[in-house]
Amino acid sequence: MKRLFVPLVVLLALAPPGLAQGSLTLSQSLEALPRTLDWQSADQTYESAVRQLEAALAARGLSLSGGAEYVLREPSGSSLSLSATASLGVFPWSSSADAVASAERGLRRADLTRREARNNLYLSVCTQYFNLRQAQADLEIAQATVALRERQLQIVRTQNQAGSATLSDLLTAQQNLDSALSGLVSAQGALELARLTLASTLGLRPEQLGLPSTAPQEPELPSEGLDVLIQRALAQRPDVLRAALGLEEAQANLASAQRDRLLPNAALSAGYSGASASLSAGLNLKNGTLSLSAGVPLVQGSSTQQGWAVGLSLNLPIADPSAESRISSAQTALKAAELSLDSVRKTAELDVRQKYQNLLTAKASVAAAQSALKAAEQNLSTARARLQAGTGTAVEVQAAELSLRQARRNLEAATAQAQLAGLALHVALGTDLTATLGGIR
Repeated sequence: MKRLFVPLVVLLALAPPGLAQGSLTLSQSLEALPRTLDWQSADQTYESAVRQLEAALAARGLSLSGGAEYVLREPSGSSLSLSATASLGVFPWSSSADAVASAERGLRRADLTRREARNNLYLSVCTQYFNLRQAQADLEIAQATVALRERQLQIVRTQNQAGSATLSDLLTAQQNLDSALSGLVSAQGALELARLTLASTLGLRPEQLGLPSTAPQEPELPSEGLDVLIQRALAQRPDVLRAALGLEEAQANLASAQRDRLLPNAALSAGYSGASASLSAGLNLKNGTLSLSAGVPLVQGSSTQQGWAVGLSLNLPIADPSAESRISSAQTALKAAELSLDSVRKTAELDVRQKYQNLLTAKASVAAAQSALKAAEQNLSTARARLQAGTGTAVEVQAAELSLRQARRNLEAATAQAQLAGLALHVALGTDLTATLGGIR
């Protein structure tokens, strides 16, 4: 029975390296966010949407093409000409205009997705940072617990040798120490995992992380009422705005399908062909495109006609099952988008109410932890007074100090949970948390 515990110094030697290499503030961790892979991935997705919009805008502008034509006729001879054609979408329902509108919606959707990803990353880093602080506090408490259990075992062993403690008391003290040692190993592993998790998120090596030095702060409740907060969330939450974009896109698709069904396939053309050049213009009503062509004959046959020419073609859609099917499909998609928006809005309202309640609960936990801390401080004061009066023991003071340390840890954990609950509420409201980082777009 004389050796059933591992010396504390051995376990301390197993602690993760780098725990005392400077300090790490929460602001330093958050400033590293733009260098993380998740942040850069969201930026790349947004940049891709920007490039798609630029391509759509470029396609909507004036396009120019050139060509050549050679014709061999008998008996009039052959002809060779060079030509150039310019085209431009002039009506708002042209295919190029539809492509620009779709790309603009895509860019807005990518911006919302990027903001949501950044908020989630911000909240994740805050959570991991405070988890690291709590893991460090848990390790210190575990070390103090082992020291207390060692002291208690020594006392019980001495009492057992003197005949004032039973073998059962000795075994119980040994079991308490073994349990404390097990808790110390667990706390060391939890601290190492917490460091690895935060370092991985920030794209750093674990040894690059210093001690987390920023203590959590209890947040205040929003000054607005819950109903006002819900309305704010419905106006700026990324998921609600994305659903609204989906509805807008469904409405545009239905309008396009209906327009294609109703508009006739009509084209107006006018041109002049002369001995030295030819010029023609055309306007397509259905495509909304205006084109202008010019040609220069290099070799001209004897039968080439010269003069003005005007043409009009019209094709009225009388029965078009394919177009009717597209309209029906677009109407179904529109109803689905309306239901989706309504569902997302209801989910958003429930989420805001839940996050608000979580903040209230977390603040109540902080108040309870503060009361427990005051009680622990009073118990320590009483234990020290009893020791000075000769009615208490040093081990009782040591146990009270451990209880006080645990109470302080519990208060910080409750405060951290309250701060995270406040951040989660802001995320639920659609607030851009990264705006506080300064200069980040």
